[in-house]
Amino acid sequence: MEWTIGKKAGHLRPKLHYTLTLEDFEIDLAVPMVRITSTIPKPPDAGQHYVWPGTKECGKEEPEEVYDLCTPSHKTGHCREMLMLPMRPGNNYPEVEVSFRQLRRAYEEALLAAYANSAFEIGGRLEMTPETKRRMAPAVAARRFLAVVGQVS
Repeated sequence: MEWTIGKKAGHLRPKLHYTLTLEDFEIDLAVPMVRITSTIPKPPDAGQHYVWPGTKECGKEEPEEVYDLCTPSHKTGHCREMLMLPMRPGNNYPEVEVSFRQLRRAYEEALLAAYANSAFEIGGRLEMTPETKRRMAPAVAARRFLAVVGQVS
């Protein structure tokens, strides 16, 4: 899990960019996607890349909405996302690391559960019982004998 928060000068909102990449052994285990509800605040009008001074932003008050975070599918093994963050004095977003730690914990539980489903291979072999062989032997021997005699003549 890697993330960066960047903000350009002006009234542009900060952006959280994150990337999650599964390792080959995680992909091979077919771990299901894990989704959590984070504590990362979703600003009002999160689709807008800017916010004007004096408008409501999440700061000291509790956010009305938060983002969900999820791990990538084992089919793709990779995801890259971008989330808009609210403007904040001081540019402090402690919820980001807290939420990624929560996602990692939930994912590791799913990973360990998949790993506990250990690999195995079951096989077997059954042959004809001696009783069946004894009962079939005269007919099989006669056919074989007649086949040999038929080839010689």
